[in-house]
Amino acid sequence: MFTSAYSHSGVQVAASKELASGFSEFSDFNSRRIKIAARRGAHTVQVARDTFPKAKILQFDDDAQAFQEVLNGNAHAVIASSPKPEHEAVKHSDKLFIPFDERLAKGNEAFAVRLGEEDKKAFFDKWIQARTEDGWLKERYEYWFSTLDWQDQIASGQ
Repeated sequence: MFTSAYSHSGVQVAASKELASGFSEFSDFNSRRIKIAARRGAHTVQVARDTFPKAKILQFDDDAQAFQEVLNGNAHAVIASSPKPEHEAVKHSDKLFIPFDERLAKGNEAFAVRLGEEDKKAFFDKWIQARTEDGWLKERYEYWFSTLDWQDQIASGQ
């Protein structure tokens, strides 16, 4: 059994400021002239095909290659699991931007609780509700997933 969701994951797009300037709607990327990079074999390829059926999907062996294709100006956008697009857009703010407020696909994160432990589930649900209402969960999410301010707390090489 699971608690209420405390966070939401998903798939997001990072777009080229040079090639996709002014793009802000899904329809802007759904054209035969648009190239979208993605990691081969990843769920993001299917999300890209479903969301942008007319676009050409370029597949690469890893996310780094897919992002590099956009940074090099050879693709309009890259699609990847969050927070990678958001972090890369911060790191390369001169070349990348996030065109959509909403993610292309969403998942919910929750705590797993053993069956029969209703008291623990109730405790977590109450905590999640309180931290949602006071803004703490949103604040922490923004810190960890929309900025790189935390990087100096991580040992070099990790």
